Amino acid sequence: MRVALQILVENTASLASLTGEYGFSALLTIDGWRVLFDTGAHDAVVRNAAALKLDLAAVQDVVISHGHFDHTGGIPALLALKGSWRFHLHPDAFQSKYVEKEEGRPVFIGMPVTRRQLSEAGATVVENTGPRELAPGVWLTGEIPRVTSYETTGGRFLVASPAGQWEEDTLRDDQALVIDHPEGLVVVSGCAHSGLVNTLEYARHLTGRTRVRLYLGGTHLMTAGPERMRASVEALRRHPVDTLVVCHCTGFYAAAELYRELGPVLVKGETGFRMVI
Repeated sequence: MRVALQILVENTASLASLTGEYGFSALLTIDGWRVLFDTGAHDAVVRNAAALKLDLAAVQDVVISHGHFDHTGGIPALLALKGSWRFHLHPDAFQSKYVEKEEGRPVFIGMPVTRRQLSEAGATVVENTGPRELAPGVWLTGEIPRVTSYETTGGRFLVASPAGQWEEDTLRDDQALVIDHPEGLVVVSGCAHSGLVNTLEYARHLTGRTRVRLYLGGTHLMTAGPERMRASVEALRRHPVDTLVVCHCTGFYAAAELYRELGPVLVKGETGFRMVI
């Protein structure tokens, strides 16, 4: 199995010809089959793909990690390419999602498109709540069990109930892509709102494999306190990851601490980053 991964959207860019954008998107090529994982916040996914001479219109399968704008905001730009899209996502991704700011004011951070709009644009919507095998050895996790005591969603996230009341958004729609590669698991996540350690452990549980060759994506440790950081590092030492490419919502200080504790295992992901396994 040959897996190539290229980051198309990340907060920072590695080349002047590429655009940094708050959010995340990566293009995966698995034995010739291309999967777009998330779409960033605006149109950088399309502009960066063009700069890298990648034809997104030829991609059919789009995996959405969860329904926040910084992972789904590029969908309108993608639809404009007139491709034959299949969107794989949890039904809760379509919820009206908000984050509560410090002053107590909820701010909308949900998807810019509805289920109906996707269908009217000619896209196929494939919803899953549990694990689903997209191709031999390639899994969508569905809802990730929250096992650790120290991991949280990483923010004050809310959803608007049908009755118009604010409720906590536990982000059940958070999911990862797991590739059962001969060298070890390849795990791709958008924000790991279920927790980095929970995500890795569930990938191991799903596949029965223990070695993780690569983790690529956000970790939402930007809001983590000392206890969570310490417990996360200890867990990563007990069950090591060969290469940990942290992006987007990891945060500068958390990434620096992970590098200090784990050394060169830790790699800072940027727009344009590419790796082949």
